[in-house]
Amino acid sequence: MTDWSKTALLIRESRGHWVGEAAAAVHAAGLRAVLLAPPMDAAEWAAMAEVVDDVVAVEDVHDAAALCTMIRGITGGATPAGVLTGSDGAIACTARVAELLGVAHCPADAFVLAGNKFAVRQVLAEAGVPCPGFALIADPAEAGVVAAEVGLPAIVKPVNGAGSNLVRTVHTVGELVEAYRLLAERLPESLDDRYHRPVLGRPGAPAIDPAKVFLVEALLRGPEYAVDVLIRDGEVEPVEILDKPLIDEHKFELALSCPPAGLSEERAGLVVAAASAAVRALGLDNTCAHVEVIDDEVSGPTIVEVNAGRPAGSIMPLLAKLRTGIDVIAESVTLALGIPAPPRENAKLPIPLGMLILYPPCGGRLAAIHGLDEVAALPEVINVITTVSPGEVLSDEQETYGVNLVVAGFTDHDDLAALHAEAAKLIRFEMRDGI
Repeated sequence: MTDWSKTALLIRESRGHWVGEAAAAVHAAGLRAVLLAPPMDAAEWAAMAEVVDDVVAVEDVHDAAALCTMIRGITGGATPAGVLTGSDGAIACTARVAELLGVAHCPADAFVLAGNKFAVRQVLAEAGVPCPGFALIADPAEAGVVAAEVGLPAIVKPVNGAGSNLVRTVHTVGELVEAYRLLAERLPESLDDRYHRPVLGRPGAPAIDPAKVFLVEALLRGPEYAVDVLIRDGEVEPVEILDKPLIDEHKFELALSCPPAGLSEERAGLVVAAASAAVRALGLDNTCAHVEVIDDEVSGPTIVEVNAGRPAGSIMPLLAKLRTGIDVIAESVTLALGIPAPPRENAKLPIPLGMLILYPPCGGRLAAIHGLDEVAALPEVINVITTVSPGEVLSDEQETYGVNLVVAGFTDHDDLAALHAEAAKLIRFEMRDGI
């Protein structure tokens, strides 16, 4: 008979390598891991069954009340040890499920707020935390007024987007009109469910249609950093700072490195202070967050993204673990479950490390990735990790990391760029479906 008080429920929205890592952390805590996910084919089901103790099919992972009713039916009314997720689009709903089940450790409203980029900027601005100028655009006819309010050049993005999906830089009112029309055309066709659900934010504020209303924010100029933070009982602990020296025209990051080259202790302190102030202003506690900061040449460290309820994506947590000994994923699992923090190891590679990201050159269904052995043989490459699988449909508008390399032995950002170029020549993504 299942002891549900020692069982953690993992809610998955779509494919994601986080499930195996989270399940391992759950098991290390002495608990069972049961995955709730939309129906999947037999091969994927078998793969998931290897890393969790059970898999339960769920038609809709975004209906908190229905999920709670289903969970109570599965458990016979017993309360599970906790509920957690690593899926961006399911974070707010999972938090609401945890509240309904009585196992929440951070208010669901904080995650709802964090999922609305416009609402986040409102709260940060009111709290005096630096963020870029911002406004919503709901009609191309508003482009002139919005441009005057925010200033040009500017960034246009979905109000609840992730992975740099359909992020555009505009320099003129005409380009802002074109960007609006592009997003209004493409988002209703997106396979990502988040763009087909109303976006809530602050309690009492009207919902936003993410396929019709977009965020416009002032373009910042300066180096960009990423900070993972843990928040436990009100105490904010930064784990690691990475910089993003290589960004492509889609705003996709091509490389990250830690520690950031040339970042003084004083500037690092300001970056961390901005990230810490942001998570506090948003009411986050007993959770983790991935915060992105641009050290703007005018306003200084300025918040550009707060991804609440999850650490950085892909293998960034691995870099942090190698350099600091802190397992951010295991820490986030214990925070979600309200159990003591996991033991910390000594840093295995407390040296400068980098991460290189290689993307498919076009969208389509992935058939195979070639050149992995060749790139692994490069002397600077420590590890090669793929986070996509054959059969998966990939979009060239989405920042989906295809091949990820952990590298060391580079001297500066130019060296890292040269290494990325060399690796890119070796990797080939074979795509199907005629794309």
